[in-house]
Amino acid sequence: MGVGEAIAGTLLLLIGVAGLALSWRRSRRAVRWHLLLVGWLSIAGGFAVYARVWGAEVGIAYGCLALSIAAYAVVAAGIQLRTAPERALREVALEPEERPTNWRRAVAKSLLAIVLSGIASIGVGVAFAVSIPMLVQDRIMLGGILVPVLWGAGMAWTLSDARLLRATIVLLTLSAVSYGIAFLPKVLS
Repeated sequence: MGVGEAIAGTLLLLIGVAGLALSWRRSRRAVRWHLLLVGWLSIAGGFAVYARVWGAEVGIAYGCLALSIAAYAVVAAGIQLRTAPERALREVALEPEERPTNWRRAVAKSLLAIVLSGIASIGVGVAFAVSIPMLVQDRIMLGGILVPVLWGAGMAWTLSDARLLRATIVLLTLSAVSYGIAFLPKVLS
């Protein structure tokens, strides 16, 4: 494995990405075919060098990694820092309602966000895994993917909602309905 060849392949990829970025920036006025041609040929050459150094399978994988790092470097080199203009009051996003807090309210919010949201998300995931008309493997995968996403969404919603009673009622109802869908048909049969 030649280190010099790997560096040459990386430089070819970097030149190719820079050429493509430069042609894109200047394409508003006129198409720069020579920059496009140099960019794509350099990228192809970089992949060829990586494939020769490490073999086709591993070399292409390393080439993709080096190409993405080169693209990040070119994008980072072209970043312009600007200050945001002052926004009017209507354009600012609404903040959660401010309420005085104490330790009991903090514990209740934590229990709602962690425990009850988790119970509700597991119930929805199991209900999907049991009742959706799909293959068993697809149902299990979909139910498993839904649980952490719904748990995170439930935690975010519970922590941003100022009314604890509303969050409690919604999460308890969702838990009861989802566990009912998941387990009631098996209990009744």
